Amino acid sequence: MNKKLIIVIIPLLSAILFANEATQALNLAKSYEKDGNIKKAMEQYKKAALILSEPMKKTEKDQKILTYGNNSIESYEDKKTDETVEQIIYSAFDIEAYRMNYLLPLTYDSKNHTNHDSHSNRKKVETKFQISLKKKLSENLFGLNERLYLGYTQTSWWQTTADSSPFRETNYEPEMFIDFPFESTQSPLKLYRVGIVHQSNGRLSQSRSWNRIYASGIFQYHGIFFQPRIWYRFKEDEKTSPTDFNGDDNPDILDYLGYGDITISYPYKKHLVSSIIREKSVQLDWTFPIFGLNDVYGYIQVFSGYGESLVDYNEKVNKIGFGFSLTR
Repeated sequence: MNKKLIIVIIPLLSAILFANEATQALNLAKSYEKDGNIKKAMEQYKKAALILSEPMKKTEKDQKILTYGNNSIESYEDKKTDETVEQIIYSAFDIEAYRMNYLLPLTYDSKNHTNHDSHSNRKKVETKFQISLKKKLSENLFGLNERLYLGYTQTSWWQTTADSSPFRETNYEPEMFIDFPFESTQSPLKLYRVGIVHQSNGRLSQSRSWNRIYASGIFQYHGIFFQPRIWYRFKEDEKTSPTDFNGDDNPDILDYLGYGDITISYPYKKHLVSSIIREKSVQLDWTFPIFGLNDVYGYIQVFSGYGESLVDYNEKVNKIGFGFSLTR
């Protein structure tokens, strides 16, 4: 017999069987009630009610299933166990977008970088992309409605127009931070954040890295968002020689990147214009909708100043890029 036909017939037969049993109990209850035997009549009415409720119980139980492809896994009827099973099936771990996730296939740098040997063959046209994610570790742990996050951002510069297309630079930025909501609706302050962050490029001869703690807030004023941030850099030991891998790779980085920045954002319909301003640099971003695409935006990025990448933290860069953004 066809499997699909069996799937349909079995529940139908079960329903008919339950209905017949309930009808028999109801008829018997009416007979007892007519004879004046109220006690036995009530027992049969109760029996009929239990029979009729049984399919409902099974339906509720059948609804609590996890689907995986064409298969169904029965619920354990325990919320925490079901969540564990769901994580196993879907590899779910609640990763969210953090900063912008984008791809700029075409970027152009107006400067000739000839100060270092590694820049002698550097092409002005390259590809840049960024991946940025966060994972919530806890919520309301201290009773302040705060959220503790682990974040990770990776930005790469790819010499796609050069022979063999090497990656010129990649910056890695893991961090941990806590968000505290500011719940007064009358205040422009919406949220404040404290965190600790490491940033490095993972290279040896041109290693760049620094560690910071920071505090920031998000303010909304007349439809414009302001996010100022200040940081403190942890000191490192001085290098004993230029080849010392354990010393400070960039002792003067604060002279170029300063002690903080501010991000200003203005949303208008499906457009978002924002700017990141530091002591000696400014970055302008414009994301806009693309006809026919959902959650993919056109993206133009303009940068001028110091610190576009760690390897270039002490070199001025004037750069423009065109591409796509998946998050904003």
